[in-house]
Amino acid sequence: MVPRLPLVLTSSLSLVACATPTPYTPPLTELPSAYRNTAVLESASRVVAPADDGWWAAFGDPVLDRLVQESLAGSLDVEAASARLQQAAAASRVARSAQLPSGVVGGSAGVQRQSLNEPTARIASALPGYDRTSEAYGLNAAASWEIDLFGRLAAARRAAGADEASAAAGVAGARLTVAAEVATAYIGARELQRRIEIARERARTLAELDRLVRLRVQEGAAAQLEAEQVEADLAATRARIPALEAALAATFNRIDVLAGRAPGRAEAELGGGRLPSAASVAVADGPADLLRRRPDIIAAERRVAAADARTAQALADYYPRVNVGGLFGLVATGGAGLFTSEALQASGSAGFSGRLFDFGAVRGGVEAARGRTREAVADYRATVLRAVAEVEDSLSLLSRRSRQAQDLEASEAALGRARDLSKLAYEGGAVSLIEALDAERRLLEVQDAATTVRADAARATVSLSRALGGGWQASPAVAATRS
Repeated sequence: MVPRLPLVLTSSLSLVACATPTPYTPPLTELPSAYRNTAVLESASRVVAPADDGWWAAFGDPVLDRLVQESLAGSLDVEAASARLQQAAAASRVARSAQLPSGVVGGSAGVQRQSLNEPTARIASALPGYDRTSEAYGLNAAASWEIDLFGRLAAARRAAGADEASAAAGVAGARLTVAAEVATAYIGARELQRRIEIARERARTLAELDRLVRLRVQEGAAAQLEAEQVEADLAATRARIPALEAALAATFNRIDVLAGRAPGRAEAELGGGRLPSAASVAVADGPADLLRRRPDIIAAERRVAAADARTAQALADYYPRVNVGGLFGLVATGGAGLFTSEALQASGSAGFSGRLFDFGAVRGGVEAARGRTREAVADYRATVLRAVAEVEDSLSLLSRRSRQAQDLEASEAALGRARDLSKLAYEGGAVSLIEALDAERRLLEVQDAATTVRADAARATVSLSRALGGGWQASPAVAATRS
């Protein structure tokens, strides 16, 4: 005859089987096997490796290197992300401790002098040995433990651990963002400085032409129309300079804010310098590699894991909670008798509590948790797709801007020679002033456009390094948690 299990034990085992959560697996997102725009500056001499967390050093600019390091040390965005990690780590410790027994210890000592005006005191005072003063001493230690029979506390611990891993990835993401934005702002500052130089050089050239043409007008060798055209071109060129200077000042302020300091220091620190040129970025792995390189993807996936664990935690609310406790104490009416066997007291208890009816409150909590999980999954998949798109966009921009910069450099060199020849020809009377000014105007436009395109190519290097994760990889602890 097979022995029968008690009804309560059988019911408990059935509930445990129903409450066992499905093992978590990261969401799947269909990705291409390779990027479409991988032929990026393959012949370049400087290459940024995706696994290099100091990718900005590929620009070979010590001012930029120092500026990025200072910004990473002083950034308030990084500081805020670190504070969020501190909070998540503390919450994770609290969740872990909830699975363990908790104990408290307490003691008391009291002295009471009874009033003889009380009826009981009047009667007792007539008895021999009556003492109006009484003492009471106690020393207790109590412990309690919720037995996690249905996995509620384990699910809370998993959720808190996933939140901590997400916050850790958030710190890495904040550092990557700050480094990329500082590099982008630095490139923008060098671009504006160069464009201001071009505009000022053109203004000086036009001012000299304006002086010459006015002399020719006075001598009757040139028409007043030519003088007016030169003056208008000079005024338009000078009008460009304040706008560029205002943009440069705003860029300096942006750099200071990213570094976590009051505006006013970046201009002195940067001084003058060349515009960084674009570098090649090695892209050997496909889009799937982003799942372990991008901090924002890791953080999004950990948020999915946390939401999944909280769904399991909500499901566990369907089942009762089991608690055990114990008390050990010493109680005596005098200090001398406190540590004797007569003063000893002890107790133990066990119990459970569960919902009799709640009118759908638990079910509502479960549905809300499942909705948050769906939202987290959708956010994760959107983050992955955006990451792949960012890499593709940066690859395309870097490739095309680099080719465009080469073409504009050739055009700039040719127009520079044409400008010099037209200036000599105008001074010799072989061409009109309109032709000389047109050559000067075209050169300025190409120089300005070439500067912008070179800056765009350098910014594309930054954005591609950032899109590939900037050399960051999930720590072994985070990787183990994910698996």
